[in-house]
Amino acid sequence: MVKSNSLNEKLTATEMGKLWATYMGNSMSIRVLTYYLLHTEDKDIKKVLNDALHLSESMVKEIEKIFIQEDFPIPLGFGEQDVNLSAPRLFADEFYLYYLKYAGKAGLSLYSIAIPIVIREDVKEFFSYCLNSTKKLLFEVNNVLNMKGLLIKTTTIPTPEKVK
Repeated sequence: MVKSNSLNEKLTATEMGKLWATYMGNSMSIRVLTYYLLHTEDKDIKKVLNDALHLSESMVKEIEKIFIQEDFPIPLGFGEQDVNLSAPRLFADEFYLYYLKYAGKAGLSLYSIAIPIVIREDVKEFFSYCLNSTKKLLFEVNNVLNMKGLLIKTTTIPTPEKVK
């Protein structure tokens, strides 16, 4: 996915920070989603959770590749010790979709802010991948919410008849 840094440019402070924040958020998501998947019964929701888990795992792996290439220490993200997988179920399956929707919105915000301020080509490509993949995931979340009658739609207003 991410090409190697052919120009041997050092990571900027901004790139380091955005990669670190993305790493931390997605390492947390891996733990949360792993727990949710153990307690999900609905097959449609389980598929979306699996897709989200695989996306978070791919983002963490790509950041690790960039950091290893730069001899940058891998952040101490969230790990197995940070979640009790044997804890009883806390939420209904539908909650997991709403969680993904709001976590995805946070990701979109981070990735869209990163795109105009990162310089290195491999980092730009990575955040473009993050943005596009998260957008695709959120479309999937909304489709399942809509299919299940759970999508909260915004209010409609009458269409103006003319310009005032």
